Amino acid sequence: MKKYLLLLAASFIALGSLQAAQADDPWFNKWDRDHDGHWNWNEFRNAHNSYWKMHRDEKRVSDAELRAEFDRRATNHAKWVEANDVRDYHHW
Repeated sequence: MKKYLLLLAASFIALGSLQAAQADDPWFNKWDRDHDGHWNWNEFRNAHNSYWKMHRDEKRVSDAELRAEFDRRATNHAKWVEANDVRDYHHW
């Protein structure tokens, strides 16, 4: 029982720090449609396309190039990226 309570407390602490990390990145949060703390491929692509519409002076990339960039940034091999993984992409 004591182990369970410790695990539960650790979960709450981890969740609180995850929410705090997300709260300071409004652009990332805007495109995190399911609010799970990371972007899947569709969320990454939607954020990129939205950014590109506002910055048309930047080179347009194909879906294949964008997918390769997503895969390169998904360092956890879980097919999703976190805010730190994409922070320098497009200077978001």
